[in-house]
Amino acid sequence: MTASRLALPILLLVACGDDNTTTDGAITQSSTLATTSTSTLSGSDSEVPTTTASASDSSGSAGQTEGQTTTPTTGTTTTGDSSTTMPVASTSTSESTTTTSGTTGPDTTTTTTTTGNDTDCGGGGVIAFSHIWISNSPEGTVSKIDTLTLTEVGRYRTGANLTDPSRTSVNLKGDVAVTNRDGSITKIGAIDEHCKDTNGVPGIQTSTGPLDVKAWGQDDCVLWNTPLLTAARPAAWTSGDKVDPNDPCSELVDEKVWTSAPTGNDAFVYLLDGETGAIVGQVLVLGANGGLGIYGGAVDSNNDFWGVTYSAGPLVHVTYDTMQAETIPLPGGASAYGFTVDSKGRSWVGGWDGNLHRYDPADASWVKVAIPPQYPVLSRGMMEDENGDLWVAALFQPVGLLRVHTDTATFVEHVGAAALPGVQEPTGASVDVQGKVWLVDQYKDGGGAFVYDPVTKTSQWVGGLNGPYTYSDMTGFALKNVAPM
Repeated sequence: MTASRLALPILLLVACGDDNTTTDGAITQSSTLATTSTSTLSGSDSEVPTTTASASDSSGSAGQTEGQTTTPTTGTTTTGDSSTTMPVASTSTSESTTTTSGTTGPDTTTTTTTTGNDTDCGGGGVIAFSHIWISNSPEGTVSKIDTLTLTEVGRYRTGANLTDPSRTSVNLKGDVAVTNRDGSITKIGAIDEHCKDTNGVPGIQTSTGPLDVKAWGQDDCVLWNTPLLTAARPAAWTSGDKVDPNDPCSELVDEKVWTSAPTGNDAFVYLLDGETGAIVGQVLVLGANGGLGIYGGAVDSNNDFWGVTYSAGPLVHVTYDTMQAETIPLPGGASAYGFTVDSKGRSWVGGWDGNLHRYDPADASWVKVAIPPQYPVLSRGMMEDENGDLWVAALFQPVGLLRVHTDTATFVEHVGAAALPGVQEPTGASVDVQGKVWLVDQYKDGGGAFVYDPVTKTSQWVGGLNGPYTYSDMTGFALKNVAPM
């Protein structure tokens, strides 16, 4: 570990209002180094272990097949069909006030933006760019949306076929890694300076919006694609290393990205080189399948990987420096679906029937949040904001957002249809550079996202997506929260 990496904070916390705090033993497992390589947009092939395991989830998108080597192919530039619509923004309030609406996109006549809180190092030391990346699972693409203008500014294929993309993770330079459930992971550059002229046409050719989707191999900002086993899901960037450890605004190098895929009753956790996509480490985590493998993942301040296995657990921890894995059983009565790591390195595991638990590695304790019985929701994608509040996508009636204070592990509020009109199928929640909460809705108007302002308690709707099924660090804000200063 480099000198610039900070140790995980050591905190001794007393659970508030919970008499069922438990401590569970952990199982440590040895690691194995990867021998597989990656396929890049220059066309190199690789092989990965294959499994006959198949899985599906509530995305209703493409079925899973065996893992296989993928090779980008060239072709002509394509555009979306005539039914594709540009994002639409509408504003509503949770009070009995008038609702106003307007469109964003090429026909917008007036635009109102506010400056965000991303001011450290002139905007480069927190989150480099104000984008959220949301997967359009049924069409095999990922959308890049400007969080200030609420305009979709790029849409990219994530593989040669219908790849069934889902989880996205954004690094501190703004680039995204998107995991495809058909068995691969793809990196896309956020700006032209990060892209590479590889498609044979001079200059950088890249998507400019939802009606400009390049053929696979033709978008110069799609940087690499690495094959994995099928049913791959999590993606989580590391923060990278500072060129000058003493400079808080130093350039970051050597970013890596974690991912995972199940095999048999177990699951591989992989660490990939962020520049090339090559697998540089892997470990087989025993008992970490559960049907759909490790369902979500995130990093702590040491760049260690944390994730949770679908439905019954366990919680999984893999160290960045040694690739050692441990599994931590969930407490009695817990279930697992949504997942994140907060700014103090504590894992949050969301499940069915109002289940939401926090695990603190400082004292190996679990605390259950007392969600009021009128909110027996499934906690899906979640993220902590800069004020220490956790925002959770809540499925099943009443659908909406849960807000929980992370230090006290106490319920704060439920934000429902009054502030999120027409909310239908929440999948993931993410926080942008202005502190607004994005709630991805898979089915409303064909798919889109609410943008909820916790201060004004109003929301805007961004439409034009296609069955989006994303819950992860869609903006890079979660990574910023744990990155060493």
